[in-house]
This record gives sequence, structure tokens and C-alpha cells, in this order.
Amino acid sequence: MRLYVPDADAAHRRAVEAGGTSVTEVTHLFWGDRAGRVRDPFGNLWWIQARVEEVPPEELERRMSDPVFTKAMEYVQGADFFPRQ
Repeated sequence: MRLYVPDADAAHRRAVEAGGTSVTEVTHLFWGDRAGRVRDPFGNLWWIQARVEEVPPEELERRMSDPVFTKAMEYVQGADFFPRQ
């Protein structure tokens, strides 16, 4: 599930404090969102996101090859959806 909130960092922290497990820490992504993932105690995976900036098309294109943003995408895409038992 994807949930947009005013402050992704605070919502992610509260979700973990309430018993969720952080799958990915909140990360700034190239299109202008901060996003992190939490698995709730029932096994549901929540994307917790906040729009932090509007990024013009030419900047989006530049960011797609910027090492800072490509590493951020590798991180959020590489985390396990289903932890190993």
C-alpha cells in the first residue's frame, strides 16, 4: 500500500514505534518524494511517502543519471520485500 503523508520521516518513525518493521529507511528519490517502507505486524508492506519538491522535466532527466539518486533507487529497489525466515 502507498500512503502519502505530510512528513514521511515522522510517519515512518511512528509506524516503527507502533510495532512495524522498517524495510527501507526514508530516502530522497529523484522525482521529488521522500519514501520509506514499513511492514506492519500483519505482514502488509506500506510505502510511506511525502512530496518534498516539484522537479522540472530537465532536472528529472539529469537526476536519473546522478550517482546520488541512482544509489537511492538501488537502495529502495534492493531491499527485501519478504524477509527470509
